Amino acid sequence: MRRLFPFGSAALLAAASLLSACAGTTPADPAANVAMEPTSFKDIPGWADDRQSDALGAFRRSCPKLVAGSDTKISTDGGVKIVTVAEWKTICDSAGAIKDGDNSGAKRFFEENFRPLVVKVPGNFTGYFEPEMRGSRAPSRIFTVPVYRRPADLTDQPYLTRAEIEQGALKGKGLEIAYVQDPVALFEVQVQGSGRVHLAEGGTLSLGFDGSNNRSYTAIGNTLVEMGVLQKDKVTWPAIRDWLKRNPVKGRDVMRKNERYIFFKDTKSAAATGSEGVPLTAQRSLAVDTMYTPYGTPIWIETTRPVTGKPNATEVYRHLMVAQDSGTAIKGPARGDIFFGNTPQAADWAGRMVGTGRAIVLVPNRS
Repeated sequence: MRRLFPFGSAALLAAASLLSACAGTTPADPAANVAMEPTSFKDIPGWADDRQSDALGAFRRSCPKLVAGSDTKISTDGGVKIVTVAEWKTICDSAGAIKDGDNSGAKRFFEENFRPLVVKVPGNFTGYFEPEMRGSRAPSRIFTVPVYRRPADLTDQPYLTRAEIEQGALKGKGLEIAYVQDPVALFEVQVQGSGRVHLAEGGTLSLGFDGSNNRSYTAIGNTLVEMGVLQKDKVTWPAIRDWLKRNPVKGRDVMRKNERYIFFKDTKSAAATGSEGVPLTAQRSLAVDTMYTPYGTPIWIETTRPVTGKPNATEVYRHLMVAQDSGTAIKGPARGDIFFGNTPQAADWAGRMVGTGRAIVLVPNRS
């Protein structure tokens, strides 16, 4: 999964995060200029109550990539630390020795192999999920909306706009990998960067990012605010989706304001896969800015999450996550995008998630 852009108010949050992340850094190496300070695990609120064994499972999924790759760099309180492949191997070997479900062992593993550093930039957190749609490999009266694979003539130059593609510019070129029923759902999958199509013929098609038309992205939540149909503080994906479905003709035109169009491939994967190339774990995988934090890094986040069934309510959300994804809008040392999974509850959380807070990066202490 390649995380692309959040909707509406989350997009505004991402822009603010980008500005704050740029403050006080140098173009040469922003990672060397991040304000961080040490803390102790016992001083992290919620640490003693979390299930670190769930995070350990996610971390183990990163280990094959960490030990087969190259040395990585991570922002620390002393500038930049180079984490060698050998260091990751030592840590991953220790992780492999912990039994599944052994929460005390997992907690001890993280405490012995990492030191926690508080990022002094305010944390900004959004959420994403893996949408699901009904569809078919062949068009029909019900399934009329094509899902396109990457065109052979696509380069890094601006390609056809969303409107041109939806009006049939690619029709008849053999690029359709499926047909779905709901254009709003497909738009949602394009923003999330991946999704699943439950096929009428049986089975599931796993859609993964395979390029874009290199056109500019427009957050349609902002467009709806400018139109006066949504209030700025009420812009969430559920609100956007509801308006689009109630106004299909106007909704089509609004979606076309966002010229960015995403092409997909069948990943043939049983689970959503992050940019690191490993399966994502619901509420344990985090999309980060890898300029500051390399894949595989554990990160403790403290923020708030929407409460299901209560539109204006939030609850404290403290969890150990693992950096396993990235995205165009995820910029800054304390910017995170939480993968919530593929359930209806995950969709609700992700669509309304706009939280502030703080990030605590767990930096390897083995050498």
